[in-house]
Amino acid sequence: MTNEEILELYKLQSCNVRKLNQVKESLIKDINFYLRKSDDFQVEVKTKLLAILYVAWSEAQFIQIVYTPSAFSPSEIYDIKKIKNNNGLAKGWEKMVDLALQKVGKWSKNSDLHNRRKKLFEIIKNYIYSPSLLRNKVAHGQWFHALNTDNTAENIDLTKKLAELDSVELDKQFEVHQRLGSIIRDLVQSPKKGFHQNYWVHMTDLEEYLDKTRDWNIESKKSKLFLKPIKNIKDN
Repeated sequence: MTNEEILELYKLQSCNVRKLNQVKESLIKDINFYLRKSDDFQVEVKTKLLAILYVAWSEAQFIQIVYTPSAFSPSEIYDIKKIKNNNGLAKGWEKMVDLALQKVGKWSKNSDLHNRRKKLFEIIKNYIYSPSLLRNKVAHGQWFHALNTDNTAENIDLTKKLAELDSVELDKQFEVHQRLGSIIRDLVQSPKKGFHQNYWVHMTDLEEYLDKTRDWNIESKKSKLFLKPIKNIKDN
């Protein structure tokens, strides 16, 4: 794979990410509209579609960053994609972080890098791996009743979580994932400079966002939406 081919793939995937962001905004507006109308069926259906979209968007952003120009060699790209294909998207993110950190220094011998790696892996676990178990059920057509891994019985716990899936939490996961992407982009694009300059800026922004949205839930969203006329909901 040549540098020109990597650049072209990066451009193509960047377009995919932008388009999926537009789809996300459109779906959230639709969900808000139907929340205001108390149309539970439409809210549930479009929330499930938002969950499927998250899976697609997460992978699109991952591939976009993998193909960041002048970031990874063709052999490193191959290794990252192989880990992702064999072990799942979260492991692919972890492999990408580890390869990029090698360009900064030896994280195992640097306490600051070690702590940054630990924090990034924690975000990957909480906001990419753990929620993916539920979203994958939706992506495989298990919208209302989740089955076990072998599809031989119902997974009661995941069925309960499917019923509790809501657009507010999904939107928060999108936002956290986006901020994670910003940190990793700096890491792969400018490991010696940009990563150090912007890491704490991005991490502080993430912590402030999580603090601000800590009490956000579907009920608080409904209360806010009910203050607006129905005809204006899709414009907000």
